[in-house]
Amino acid sequence: MQLQNFFKTLAGGLLCAVCAMAGAETLRIATLPAADSIVLDVAVDEGLFKKEGLDVRTVPFKSALEVGAAMRAGQLAGHFGDLMNVFTQNETGAPQAVVLTTTHTTSAQRAFGLVVAPKYAGKITSLASLNATPTAMSASTIIDYLLTRMKETAKVPETALKNTEVRQIPIRLQMLLSGQNETALLPEPLVTVVEKKGGRVIWDDTGLDESLAVVALRKPYLDEKTVAAFRRAVAQAAAKIEAEPEKYRTLMVKKRLIPAAVAKDYKMVRFSLFGRKDGLPPLPTAQDVERVGKWMLERGMIKAVPSYDEVIYVGK
Repeated sequence: MQLQNFFKTLAGGLLCAVCAMAGAETLRIATLPAADSIVLDVAVDEGLFKKEGLDVRTVPFKSALEVGAAMRAGQLAGHFGDLMNVFTQNETGAPQAVVLTTTHTTSAQRAFGLVVAPKYAGKITSLASLNATPTAMSASTIIDYLLTRMKETAKVPETALKNTEVRQIPIRLQMLLSGQNETALLPEPLVTVVEKKGGRVIWDDTGLDESLAVVALRKPYLDEKTVAAFRRAVAQAAAKIEAEPEKYRTLMVKKRLIPAAVAKDYKMVRFSLFGRKDGLPPLPTAQDVERVGKWMLERGMIKAVPSYDEVIYVGK
């Protein structure tokens, strides 16, 4: 009888140990060099995830292509990116869903802009000045998508721009500043960089109404407890950033999310512009999913437009 009790106690102890190990699993979240990804680093560095019972580590990547490969290999629990990344990864072996938005377009804050090189700023003064004008871009990316949205919403003819494929954003910026390309669609804070050097912004995304940057978790982590805790931690980080913008501006420079040369001119990223209780931008809508999905389908990037609850976590 004593031996049986011993084995029962041992088994119970082992079970508790296994549960504890499972609960202590580190969630590796990929980040990209975008200004709003700072919210994830703050949540990690200031122990906000730990406070919510999660062990999270951010892992910086240079491109969405690298993030996709790591997600499919099972090396990550989730990532910072956009809807296109999420749709593609879902189709290629990494089932996941968006759990929160970090950037949603708003009239109060631009995230992307079509900029004119300083060399051509006197010649190209508006969208009406475009006429088969070379623009540095990257096909099948958020840049390509936003060029389409710009043409749709601002009634810009297809012939106004001549796409020049420049995959890497730093090279795209350098080519623009040196006058090798006349225009480019760039994210903040690079739009501010070009402005400071004498370039001109002739369009930005402030007139749109859609989610641009999101965080998604892989299917094994899509339970209500994990998602709610993750959202709470990020919301707390967002509130901290807005309460002390100068403190976190310095951190963004340190993490190379904004160049030191334009840091003081950069309008700090804000998250609470939408009147939501949690202080974060809204989740993508069904219309967002349909619009982005159809755009990708037309370009052969995906085989089918996903259903809303397949790619957006709405709770159980």
